[in-house]
Formats: sequence, C-alpha cells, structure tokens
Amino acid sequence: MKELNYIRVVLIEPTHPGNIGATARAMANMGASNLVLVNPLSFPSPIANARAAGADDILSNAKVCVSLDDALSDCRLVIGTTARDRSIQWPVLEPREAMGQAFSASQASPVAICFGRESRGMTNDELERCQSLVRIPVEESFSSLNLGSAVMVLLYELRRHALGSDGVQPEQSDEQRANSEAMRQFYEHLFSVLERIEFSDGRSTKLHRKLTRLFNRAEPYEQELNMLRGILTAIERKSITKK
Repeated sequence: MKELNYIRVVLIEPTHPGNIGATARAMANMGASNLVLVNPLSFPSPIANARAAGADDILSNAKVCVSLDDALSDCRLVIGTTARDRSIQWPVLEPREAMGQAFSASQASPVAICFGRESRGMTNDELERCQSLVRIPVEESFSSLNLGSAVMVLLYELRRHALGSDGVQPEQSDEQRANSEAMRQFYEHLFSVLERIEFSDGRSTKLHRKLTRLFNRAEPYEQELNMLRGILTAIERKSITKK
C-alpha cells in the first residue's frame, strides 16, 4: 500500500524470531512493508520465516541496526508504545488518534512506530526519542499482549486512516520538521550548555526528561531548531567571555 511507504515499524531488541515473523505477517496484512530491527537476538531465522506465513519479502528487506538512533535518524515523527505508567507524564494517545497522527505526518517524511522488548518494553531513554506514546487499552487484569498482536492492532488503525475512513488530512507545510537525529544533537547541545552555566549538574535525569518531553511535544521545524541552537551558541560565548 503506497500510502504507508513512509511508515517504519521498529522492533527494539526482539528476543524471539517468531515474533519478528508474526510482525512481518501483520505488516503484510495491513499493507506496510518497512521493517527495522534493532539488535535482534536471532535474525535471520527459519522460525521467523515460518511465522511470517509468506511475508518473506518483508523479512528479506528488513533493515538491522545496532542502535535505536540509527533506526530513527531521518524520522520526522517517532511514536513509542507503552503498557505502563511512567514516573514522568508523557503524552499518551489511544491507537486511533496516534495512528492518525502517524499517517498525516508520513505523507511528507518517514515516521517510526517503535515496539519495545517482549519482557520489559521500552526504556525511559528510548522513550525520550519519541514525540508521543500510544497505549492499547487492554483488560487490566490480563494486560500482556503478544508483540505481533500489538503490531496488528496499531497497523489496523493506521490502515483505516490510509483508506480514508477518518478523513485525516495530510500535513501541509513548505517547512520540514526536525528529524530524530537533529533533535538528538539539539539535546546534547542543550544539556551541555545547561551544565556550562551551572543550571544543571549533569546528573538530573528528571530535568533532562522533562525538557525532552517539552521539546518533543513542540515538534519544532528545522528552522526553529536552528534558531534554538543559535541561542545556545550565543549563551556559550557569553559564558566563556565572563570567565
């Protein structure tokens, strides 16, 4: 389905090749084809091919990355999946809303939907790469959801938007949103400057996460991010001059 060409399904450190195959099958069912694996425990695998039930092209074309940053570097929007509450509040969407956001953004540039490890999901550091999170509203008394099933639920909602059932309008703008790699470099610059001016001692992960959440929610354009980087550079120069 060409409308989903810019959608990237990212599995972070999947441990069972059967789940990779089940993911490929769900993607084929829903018309998605761009699979990215971050440090899979076992891949390629005949088990994955068996579970893919014919979606072998998706497996053979899957990209394997050594880090999540490599998987997301050119993505304009990153949506992470979570099944539990976090100590710091993040924007959490329901599947239909999240996939509407993903489909709209994907009309202009790559979008990643990230799924964490089968045993413990995504880490806080990985969530900081995301602009928003999505949670599938399962029964609380039995909240464990198979990875392939989770992928199917979200891609079903995504396909509904692609087919036009919800009337989502693609994002229209001559400007480009900053991608994940640009945001990562900005955060490194920001936290470095905060340490230089002694606003932060470099050990406050909660401060870093709150600031990351703030700027991720803003989804700045490239030009806006360049302006912020320029402000940080000016602050650096002033702090050096005063010393």
